[in-house]
Amino acid sequence: MILQSLYELYERLSIDSDYEIVGPGFSPQKISFKIWLHPDGTLHMPLDARKPNEKGKMLPDRIRVLGESKPSGAGINPCFLWDNQTYLLGLKPDGRDQEFAQTRFEHFRDRHLAVEADIASKKFSAVCRFLENWSSSRLEEFPILKEVGTGFGVFQIVGDTIPVHESEEIRNWWLDNLPQGKDELVGQCLLTGDTGPIARLHPKIKGIAGAQSAGASLVSFNETAYESYGKSQSYNSPVGENAAFRYGTALNAMLNGRMSHKHRMRIGDTTCVFWTDRESIVEDIFAEFANDGSHAIEEAQDPETRAKLEAFLKALRHGREGNSEIGSDPEQTRFFVLGLAPNAARLSVRFFYQSSLSELLENLRKHRSDLEIVREFEQPVGKRRADSDFPAYWEFLRETVRHGDDPSPLLGGSILRSILEGTSYPESLFNSIVRRVHVERSVNYIKAAAIKAVLVRNHTKSVTTMLDLDNKDSPYLLGRLFSVLEKIQEEGHREQTGRSLDKTIRETYFSTACSTPAAVFPRIEKLSTHHRRHLSPGRKVQFDRIIADIKWYEDPNVGMQKSHNLEEQGLFILGYYHQRKALFTKTEAEPVPANV
Repeated sequence: MILQSLYELYERLSIDSDYEIVGPGFSPQKISFKIWLHPDGTLHMPLDARKPNEKGKMLPDRIRVLGESKPSGAGINPCFLWDNQTYLLGLKPDGRDQEFAQTRFEHFRDRHLAVEADIASKKFSAVCRFLENWSSSRLEEFPILKEVGTGFGVFQIVGDTIPVHESEEIRNWWLDNLPQGKDELVGQCLLTGDTGPIARLHPKIKGIAGAQSAGASLVSFNETAYESYGKSQSYNSPVGENAAFRYGTALNAMLNGRMSHKHRMRIGDTTCVFWTDRESIVEDIFAEFANDGSHAIEEAQDPETRAKLEAFLKALRHGREGNSEIGSDPEQTRFFVLGLAPNAARLSVRFFYQSSLSELLENLRKHRSDLEIVREFEQPVGKRRADSDFPAYWEFLRETVRHGDDPSPLLGGSILRSILEGTSYPESLFNSIVRRVHVERSVNYIKAAAIKAVLVRNHTKSVTTMLDLDNKDSPYLLGRLFSVLEKIQEEGHREQTGRSLDKTIRETYFSTACSTPAAVFPRIEKLSTHHRRHLSPGRKVQFDRIIADIKWYEDPNVGMQKSHNLEEQGLFILGYYHQRKALFTKTEAEPVPANV
């Protein structure tokens, strides 16, 4: 299904000029310089072909050239009318001798001279005359060649607006002489069902983080153990030459083409590429949304992108009736996500997800509902922006490790997959965040949202968005009680000394109270009587009522419960978080974020 989906996508991308899709026998390459020639083949000068980006940095220009991407590995492999300075001009690479460069230049020259008569083009003959007369000793005359570095170059005649290889007569000759696969195996293509030449090797895929720069194979066989009936190379998974070209071209266009910014994102060591089978705003903004949640609108600089993000979020917030906001037919439009990771010269498929846009939106709404919880910072405070009501997946990942440490690369893919498919969240997310709460002795909005989401979806717990006064779960009640006792300590100390506490019972007892309440609660309840006596009579009554409400539902032995399992610890943390937020919200003139 992966190759089939990419094969079908080629048709849509090929008619969109933004994707710079090229046909068989051609490839887009990054060209750094041009060699300008006079019609008689004498050198005019080398010119810089790079262009500045929005930041002013000079980058190679993408130009369609003859032939596929330059093959990697040892050996002499000159391209046709384009190549690097070693082949075009005989430049000696660092660490190599002049003979290495001269041999490659001679092979490049001889390849072109051998077909000059067949092509019968004055422009091509000018290139041949240049190659016959060029000497690498002249390289020092042109400092620009050092500046452009090791990039690729092409030829162009003075007065022409296009490079030599784009001339009609040369392009036609090239197409007429493309290999027809006569010596290749003929069979039935798995993707199309057509009978024809089968690709001996599948295309190299570029743009995967951590993979070889020359590209890696999505389909390949390198051991006889993987061959059936003596079918070596890629004949064991027969895909036609044309079908292989189409799926490889479509995937490469999304991974490293001009439009790659709207089709790819990184999760740990996994590169995710996503697309829809017809044009949709979801395809345009999914990467920004997935990487920055509802804050993506604030960060979007382009008004058109901001409008698309607003429409997408509106669709998420308004249920099925909001599906029309995304513009395309959500029921009929298919959405795909492919996760690829490097594996030596090959690629590993971490996951492949496909659904309709309608199903995707429904799963995203379900995810938003599962994690929805009262926010710690509902409004910006100083330089600190308000918490997102739809946190990005990486925000949960960040909370599983210490600040500065790298989260598990596998966990990121598992979280995204559970969000997209509407399946159970990884339990390792829950375990890691509970562990971090114990270590840090605090819980913020993202941690609380992740804990709630896992408890609701994986453990079918009923957890409300805000403080639940009807929740009779013992761990939840104990979490609430701990929050109240901490607040009594803070206010009592402030009334007694006129200053805030540097360290509360949270720093000392939170982790133990969460996991083994029987070892802590008798002590901290006794300590609270000391701080309670410094409160005003009215405030004492308020706290007494809250504690009475909490203990009204409490089993007489709950306070002596010896231990909590992980699920119960999650409930304790949520009870603490909810009560803490409620206490601050009720006692201040304006809502103030809880220092949890």
